[in-house]
Amino acid sequence: MNTSNNEGLMYKAAAGIIFVIIAALIILVSVSTIRHATGADETTADTTPLFAEHGAGNDEDSAETAVDTTAVSDVQTESIDNPDTTPAVTSPAVTAAPADYTPVAEPTKNSTDEWEKFLSEYPDTVLGSTDDAGPDYIGKIVFLGDSTTYGLRAYKMLDGGRDTTQVWTPASGTLTLSQVSFAKIVYPETGAELTIKEAAAAKQPEYLVITLGVNGVSFMDEEYFKSEYKKMIESIAEASPDTKIICQSMFPVARTYEHLNSINNDKIRAANHWIVEVANEVGVKFVDTYSVLCDSEGWLPEEYHNGDGMHLNSTSFTLELDNLRTHAYITE
Repeated sequence: MNTSNNEGLMYKAAAGIIFVIIAALIILVSVSTIRHATGADETTADTTPLFAEHGAGNDEDSAETAVDTTAVSDVQTESIDNPDTTPAVTSPAVTAAPADYTPVAEPTKNSTDEWEKFLSEYPDTVLGSTDDAGPDYIGKIVFLGDSTTYGLRAYKMLDGGRDTTQVWTPASGTLTLSQVSFAKIVYPETGAELTIKEAAAAKQPEYLVITLGVNGVSFMDEEYFKSEYKKMIESIAEASPDTKIICQSMFPVARTYEHLNSINNDKIRAANHWIVEVANEVGVKFVDTYSVLCDSEGWLPEEYHNGDGMHLNSTSFTLELDNLRTHAYITE
């Protein structure tokens, strides 16, 4: 009789345990179904649209151009077509240059004998070959210029990427030499719009690389061009006397550039001569990057631009930065 009771109790206990297990499984399946339905364990895809870069932006003939989406699939959207809209800017954290970087080689140049002879006449102005100054040197430079400079930010070529504090351009993303005395750039540290002189006074940059003039060659003669360029440099030097100023050559355009009637390599090469002469007159430095970016016939190769025949892509920006690193402004 006692044996029968004990067996009954054992069956009841086993049945209870099985019930608890089944209930737990039902609860787990329900939770998993709910999480899947709400996407709780799915990774949200990046749907940020691509950045559309501003065109040449000269006073007479402006063109809208799109960035090569193959080269910059990770570039975020920002409108630079509305000069009244100041981009939202945040200051990036300061990142120390890596101690064990791989040195870069000096880029190959395609220079004419005439250009090399001309440069040789200004040994104290033209920056020559140096050992690789490294990424820490690039990190000390502020880049002032037009849409060909804005691309350094768009392609995330500098510390801070899209939030870099090293690029000075107007909110429109472009700048014309004839307007530099009154044009305002977006000061990255605050997002305020300042004149170039005001920004120089506020920042006191250690190095300033100026790449400017391509929009102006369509309508500025030598005297006008030189006068505006000289006034710009003198204004910056007055506001920030310890800044080491480097005037960078303008870059070539490609055979496929749409506006060769107004902006072409003959005009660009002539104006690069003017920039050297102004730099020599006011006592700042010049670096030749045109020769790094052109082919043997003086054109910007098709693989070096973003699709519009003028604006650089990440490949050619890398060559620009490598050229600066291997033609550094060295002071004793």
